[in-house]
Amino acid sequence: MKQDAVICDIDGCLLDTAHIHKDIKEIGLEGLDKWRYFEMYANDIDVKFNHNLGGLLESLARNGYEIIFSTARNENIRRQTILKLKSNLDCEFKLYMRASNDISPACEVKKKHLKQIQEEYAVEMAIDDEDANLDMFSKHGLFVMKAI
Repeated sequence: MKQDAVICDIDGCLLDTAHIHKDIKEIGLEGLDKWRYFEMYANDIDVKFNHNLGGLLESLARNGYEIIFSTARNENIRRQTILKLKSNLDCEFKLYMRASNDISPACEVKKKHLKQIQEEYAVEMAIDDEDANLDMFSKHGLFVMKAI
């Protein structure tokens, strides 16, 4: 029998990276420059942690759910992302990230993650802030919760 799991996004949900996206827009960065800038600051000390959502995830973990992060963040910042999450979250988790050479939209990245995750886990819920991702998860039969 597969272990129950919850999938959660990172940016816009557990970590507030809105100010980084605002900077990117104001500076006018596009393409690879946009993502390089994001990667440089995504785990900065100014990136605030959502303690309400973190508490919910910790509670779910204590009740037997595997916490799985599915993010469009690039593998290039895996180590820094794990350190940022572990410094704020008191539970174990799995982390699925965008492959270094993958430029597909976030919902496609997360659809690939979901397929891999469902091979091992019984996923019951997905938490995300983007409608396209929530629609994709919902179409795959998951209960979805929008983080705002």
